[in-house]
Amino acid sequence: MGFSTSGAAAILFIGLLIAVSIAYPALETANDRRMTAIEDRDQRALDVRNTDVAVTSAVYEAEGNELTLEIRNTGSTTLSVTETDLLVDGIYQSGYETAVEANTARTLWQPGETLTMSLTYDDPTRVKIVTENGIAKTVTELEVTN
Repeated sequence: MGFSTSGAAAILFIGLLIAVSIAYPALETANDRRMTAIEDRDQRALDVRNTDVAVTSAVYEAEGNELTLEIRNTGSTTLSVTETDLLVDGIYQSGYETAVEANTARTLWQPGETLTMSLTYDDPTRVKIVTENGIAKTVTELEVTN
């Protein structure tokens, strides 16, 4: 093996090192992003498993067309009041009044606490509550008062 063969091998080896030094940061960044995405997915799955609610009261006052719901956070995840959705007869509702433990300024709904939702609606037959994690409860039997 002469000098030219050794020189060519050295040049190829240096080229390989340069190529690896360029590719490694890109691959490392891609791997970091993948690991972060997996951790986020696992956290969302844990939040879904730890989320549960129970509709403790669903009262429709026929005289004033007032629908009042009381929903208890029976899971172990803190929920957002603003990200909890309400559907009445399959129609998304907005502009309803909310209160957590009778406090209308609260935006977080801790485990064990009760969220009260009130709105005006004419003769509802089906109510659905959907939390930020996608956990839903449906009520088809409303207590009707006059």
